[in-house]
Amino acid sequence: MEVFLIRHAQSQNNARPEVDRVADPSLTDLGHEQAHRLALWARSLRLTRLITSPFLRALQTTEKVRDITGLTPEVRTLLHEQGGCYSGHTPDKRVGQPGMTRLEIEQQFPGFSVDPGIDGQGWWKRKPYETWQQATRRAGVLLQRTREEFGASTNRVAYVMHADIKLLLLQHFHTGDLQTAKNAAATRIVITPMDVQVSEYNRVEHLPRLLVTG
Repeated sequence: MEVFLIRHAQSQNNARPEVDRVADPSLTDLGHEQAHRLALWARSLRLTRLITSPFLRALQTTEKVRDITGLTPEVRTLLHEQGGCYSGHTPDKRVGQPGMTRLEIEQQFPGFSVDPGIDGQGWWKRKPYETWQQATRRAGVLLQRTREEFGASTNRVAYVMHADIKLLLLQHFHTGDLQTAKNAAATRIVITPMDVQVSEYNRVEHLPRLLVTG
């Protein structure tokens, strides 16, 4: 089976200085255009499943893909960015935030299938900041569950996720140097019952040069 690891389109945080970043930013206008171009290109991927992080920027990116492909997006917390949902961008100021609640997601993104663990307390539930080591372990769990769920199938799955967790997932089986993924970039991995390999990395040919952002 094939999995396309897709980084969300440009968020407001990507376009801001770090000190001005917020816990759960939306896409920029440029990001919405990136997501639209991504969605048009995604028609050629013949996807069978569309799975997304619960962060707003990922949900908005996924919505564009849903509108073009007709797939039902599945919201899963395992795909969230390293750190979780938090405010404050220095170690002494990080405070866990709730993240979007089930009702908020269902109201803003009708038709999305929401992870049963997301409830009225939000998907992150104000937990402490997730360390790099904790995120590395989560990426390993994500890879293992992906292999168990899809490894023996012919599914073509898209994960709409984030740069850091995407990198950590790849590092569980790929030893080469990897650059940080561009916004709305896609990495294709091939999973068999015996192996996992990167087939294509950081593809952005669906974006005009002026729309490519990091």
